[in-house]
Amino acid sequence: MKMYTTISAKISEEEREELKKRGLNPTTIIRKAVQEEIRKGRSKDLIEKMKKVAPIISKLRLDEIVSDLREDRER
Repeated sequence: MKMYTTISAKISEEEREELKKRGLNPTTIIRKAVQEEIRKGRSKDLIEKMKKVAPIISKLRLDEIVSDLREDRER
């Protein structure tokens, strides 16, 4: 079961009224924003890792990789 925690954000009265007027749920907006920032952070981490391994991968030849995979399957 997931554990949850509560966070809060202060917004101006005008912003709160605008949210109400438009029928927007601040909880949903905050949750989506947090999820999006986490996704962006993970993507950035992955790009950094890819940059580190790119020089190594660029030295590999596709035909050798395919050959090695086929050889492993035959075992």
